[in-house]
Amino acid sequence: MTDLIWVESSWQAASWACDDRALHYGDGLFETIRLNAQGEAPLWAFHRQRLQQGLTALHFPAGSLDTIEQAWQALPLAARQPGAGKLLVSRGSGPRGYAMPSAPELRLLWQSFTPPSWAYQRFPQGLVADLGQVALSRQPLLAGFKHLNRLEQVLARQSMPDHCQELVLCDTSGQVVEGCMSNLVVCWQGHWLTPPLTQAGVNGVVRRWLLQEQLVSVADITPEILLTAESVFFCNTLNGIIAVHRLADRVFHHKDGQHHIDYLQQRLEALFC
Repeated sequence: MTDLIWVESSWQAASWACDDRALHYGDGLFETIRLNAQGEAPLWAFHRQRLQQGLTALHFPAGSLDTIEQAWQALPLAARQPGAGKLLVSRGSGPRGYAMPSAPELRLLWQSFTPPSWAYQRFPQGLVADLGQVALSRQPLLAGFKHLNRLEQVLARQSMPDHCQELVLCDTSGQVVEGCMSNLVVCWQGHWLTPPLTQAGVNGVVRRWLLQEQLVSVADITPEILLTAESVFFCNTLNGIIAVHRLADRVFHHKDGQHHIDYLQQRLEALFC
């Protein structure tokens, strides 16, 4: 694992400041990025879109995305070769208190790691999931992007039964939103649907790719629709696309749905060749 910090327009092995606002307030963003063998990020355009959304929502200074782009282009190949990494974006150091610094200094951290194999290779029968008991808050100002306040996911992951690999999370109004670590897609009455993420949730890069390719559509999903769906799958940038074998007491045996999920995963993998 390699940790690098973007300091004075170059990546350096430096320490993280104790007065950083990311540490004190979660004042920042992050992206988990899977790379191909050449050290490229095939889904970078979607990461970039989400970063821009987050920078705008959190009122980061103009030009912040340009700085991130510059840093990304300058990231050494050796720091990309493990195959994946986490890019953390902070508003930087500041005085005590919630008020934003008058002249914030963008601070970036890159933490590289070896990604897991695709989830379908680790769980060939599909995932076992359950309905989570932690409800996601509805806050449209923070919906969609990956801000650094993830305590709801921490609590949900802590509550996950040992036999499960994922949880389905609803918001406080009872609408299905996503998995604890993944986005959710269901096949219901022959249509592949994913919940809207305007009030809560993270708009994952694989989800964005599926929507751009017109492979799924956005629709409200209730727990009743979820539990009567023909097929269900989860997706994220590290696990890829993987079917749900069992959800609560429901076991899925829909062969056509499984074939379609396999097809989507093959298309996703082809991007990383």
